[in-house]
Amino acid sequence: MTKYKQKEVPSVTIIEPQNRVKYVRDFYTENLQGKSVINKDIQLTINFTSIGKGELSYGRALYAKKIAVLQCIDKLLEVAEYNNFGQRKSTDKQNVLGYFNFKAKVKINGKLEFVRISVVLKKDGKAYYHHEVNIKKNPFEGQDS
Repeated sequence: MTKYKQKEVPSVTIIEPQNRVKYVRDFYTENLQGKSVINKDIQLTINFTSIGKGELSYGRALYAKKIAVLQCIDKLLEVAEYNNFGQRKSTDKQNVLGYFNFKAKVKINGKLEFVRISVVLKKDGKAYYHHEVNIKKNPFEGQDS
């Protein structure tokens, strides 16, 4: 079996809204909430619910790159590469089984960035977009890009 490699690299531009929280909530509501995508690597259906919107905009650092990634998070989750499954944390609600972690590449303002995205698996057997998106140094070093 051939290892999956991300074939498409979404491209986005950093925007600086006056009110980051309002922008994120409005964007999520209009473009993501109630939708789902299927990850091509592991054929996992990932749902976008209002809970994801709330977690994105409450008490989380909404820095410019994270807001930019939100513009293509659905496409990114579709093409991202599965990395691992993380166990639930002791602070998680009882309906959380754990987390699918994905790695992906995205171009932000023309510069290639590396992203880790977390998707929560709940006891209902469904996977939901989780608020966690981390822009990282190249986690693909030593691998074919």
